[in-house]
Amino acid sequence: MANDLSPENEKFIQVQVSTGAFASRDAAIDAGIDLLRKHNGLVNRIQESRRQLDAGDFTEHDEESLKARFGELRAKAESTTGE
Repeated sequence: MANDLSPENEKFIQVQVSTGAFASRDAAIDAGIDLLRKHNGLVNRIQESRRQLDAGDFTEHDEESLKARFGELRAKAESTTGE
């Protein structure tokens, strides 16, 4: 497997490793790939959300129902984080 990077990217990775931000070149590259995966996941979620909006698949909320929904989400988040 080739690990050819542009000179600019190679230098950036070397600086990251030499300053202790990453333990190795491979760790820095893995972190970059992880971010790319997360980015792609977010783009896919946005595209799916756009598709749903275009198809009319959404729920209208007034102020009270929106407050209730946020309360539900807050309670769910707190129960998963142990707060």
